[in-house]
Amino acid sequence: MIVCLAGPAAPRIGTVAFAQSLGAGQGAPPPAVVVEKVKVQQVRSPARFTARVEAIEAVDIRARVTGFLQAVMFSDGQAVKTGDMLFEIDPRELDASVASARAQVTRAEATRKSAERALARTRDLFARNTVSRAALDDAQAAFDIAAADVQVAEASLHKAELNLSYARIAAPISGTIGRATFTVGNLVGPDSGSLARIVSLDPIRVSFAITEGLLVTLRQKGAGGSAIDPNALQLSLHLANGTAYGEPGQIEFVENEVDPQTGTVAARAIFANPHHILIPGQFVTLSVEERNVPDLPVVPQAAVLQDREGRFVYLLGPDNTVSQRRIDTGARVGSGWAVTTGLSGGEQIIVQGIQRLADGMTVQPSEGQPVGGGT
Repeated sequence: MIVCLAGPAAPRIGTVAFAQSLGAGQGAPPPAVVVEKVKVQQVRSPARFTARVEAIEAVDIRARVTGFLQAVMFSDGQAVKTGDMLFEIDPRELDASVASARAQVTRAEATRKSAERALARTRDLFARNTVSRAALDDAQAAFDIAAADVQVAEASLHKAELNLSYARIAAPISGTIGRATFTVGNLVGPDSGSLARIVSLDPIRVSFAITEGLLVTLRQKGAGGSAIDPNALQLSLHLANGTAYGEPGQIEFVENEVDPQTGTVAARAIFANPHHILIPGQFVTLSVEERNVPDLPVVPQAAVLQDREGRFVYLLGPDNTVSQRRIDTGARVGSGWAVTTGLSGGEQIIVQGIQRLADGMTVQPSEGQPVGGGT
């Protein structure tokens, strides 16, 4: 039995024609067939995935000190750079804390110097046997305590100065800032939540999941099963409105484990986003294909037959005789098959009338409709 592969899901079933035994002895004309020249073309078979856009960097801006919001220094949706000032909290109370801490340092320094002088006098008197060892020990302890108090005061001053610096909140990353959740005059602090959110939009990340079968194929085509070469793949996006995204992408990361529940592997790609068309949370269709697309012969599906030994086509010889040619097919290309082995391009194959053929039969070829009817 021979199967005619007219379509991927509904093959036509025919029998091998014994036309030569039927027509040769009765003087019947050779059967009419339609032939077509095998064309060679680039065979693209991209794998498509539903992917989600993510920001590479995202930061929630929060207040680190408590105070009344004095200024908001940006517009909602504005592009900001690292170091740009965003908010200012009323610094007067924090200034006062710095001044108080600085005074404590001065006071502690004075106490330490007094204790140092007292210790020096006590050592001199002890050398003259005028005071006891206990008095010397007490003077040494007083000096040590005074020196420690200086360190405590200096630490308090540093903390007060640090808190004062937190009154002006700058952008930690470059990106686009959202709306301010608090306006001038509101009391904000560490428990107030996010004051605004910054997301980086250029470049941007696209996350997706690939099947383990495709991952194995990509690794086999790469460096003998090792990491995937990102330069060997071509990535493109289609947006929700059906248009193609103009910037190419590159694989950034492929997870090192397969999710046993889904049979997929998490992966990420990076795309340039200079016009901010892509935004975090957006769904897109990602196409992944080899960058160096092979040129392969392509034959119509209707010309391909299959039996127990595999797939084959009928070729037209120079004397209008047909011969069977075994082929291996690859990806679907429109209404045809890409042929990986068996054809090189330029051959004349039978595309109509194939069910009446046998190897070595003489036919009447034409490139239009066959003489006397269809298939």
